[in-house]
Amino acid sequence: MDTNNLVGFSLTESKQILKRSQQKIVREQTQHYTKSNRCCPHCLVRRRIKGTYDIQYRTLFGIVTIPNLRLMHCQCSVHETKSFSVLNEWMTESNSPELQYIETKWASIMSYAMTVNLLKEVLPINTSLNAETIRHHLHKVVQQQDEQLSDQPPFVSGCQNTWANLPRPGKPLTVGIDGGYVRDCNDKKSNFEVIVAKSMSSTEAPKRLGFVQKLTKQPQRRLMRMLKSQGMQENQQITFLSDGADNVRNLQYLMYPEAQHVLDWFHITMRLNVLDQFTKGLRHTDPEASQTIAKDLISAKWYPWHGNVEQALPLIEEFFLPFDNLDIGYEKRKKFGKHLAEMATYIGNNAHLISNYGERYRYGETITTSFAESAVNEIVAKRMVKKQQMQ
Repeated sequence: MDTNNLVGFSLTESKQILKRSQQKIVREQTQHYTKSNRCCPHCLVRRRIKGTYDIQYRTLFGIVTIPNLRLMHCQCSVHETKSFSVLNEWMTESNSPELQYIETKWASIMSYAMTVNLLKEVLPINTSLNAETIRHHLHKVVQQQDEQLSDQPPFVSGCQNTWANLPRPGKPLTVGIDGGYVRDCNDKKSNFEVIVAKSMSSTEAPKRLGFVQKLTKQPQRRLMRMLKSQGMQENQQITFLSDGADNVRNLQYLMYPEAQHVLDWFHITMRLNVLDQFTKGLRHTDPEASQTIAKDLISAKWYPWHGNVEQALPLIEEFFLPFDNLDIGYEKRKKFGKHLAEMATYIGNNAHLISNYGERYRYGETITTSFAESAVNEIVAKRMVKKQQMQ
């Protein structure tokens, strides 16, 4: 790029200006704080100086070296130690809050190495910053947040009388919960599951939540904190959509009395589409059986769409009858029967979560977790730099 015709500051010049300004401002602030705390707050006598040493304060605009004065405690009151450092009571962390915020925010949506490169590209940050330091800072912030979860109840507190006196709630919140798998960077054959939730509101911006299934000890508290941050009231209705997995169902149950739990329609149709592919393959060896099953599959999809599980289950179970006939020459007959059994088990275990999807669709209500699937891509795929979404 030609810098001869550059208007205004260049990126390098702006970094230098920000770094020098930050050093001057921070030093003046610390000097003012030191002078204002030189005297004893009880007897107003100037405390004796024991010594001084330099501390490194890390900011978005570089490291600032600050002289930290060490004073002797006044004898007018009893103290556990004889001396103390003035700035330690004010600057409890060696990293500035802005630095922690930017590092945590960027490192949560991209890799640690990319975060370091981006910070060094646009800011006069510490040149020795590396990916391991970013990871350490991020984990420290997360640990502090986990410690605060103990104050957040995992379920809605109060009683119906208290909720009745609350202001009129807004429109229902819709929460989609889904899972994604991340492959081990060292052992490519192993992976771990990440649970992702996304809350949609008509008045607030969407909120996202992600955690590792086997490592998180308080998942319900995390979910409740996310809903509270979106302005959820105790008397507000919430609709949970999930794929029916046990770990997901356990997360959303028993935490909210006004919640409605709905099985994701996408996962039902996805299983039916697999059966439809097997039916097309059966057409080459047994056209009559293929035509019968294809017709029944349409009914098997129509009944759950209208919430009629009682008629859908017997129909799916009848699919097994043709596969008892050993004369069928379909090479994937056993695999087809296995998927049929899994479909019947899936519908039977989640019958209480199947709603009238047709009615919900006509009223403009959400019936799929497609927005939660997008959250998986946003939180998992993008963060782990996955080249394929379903990898």
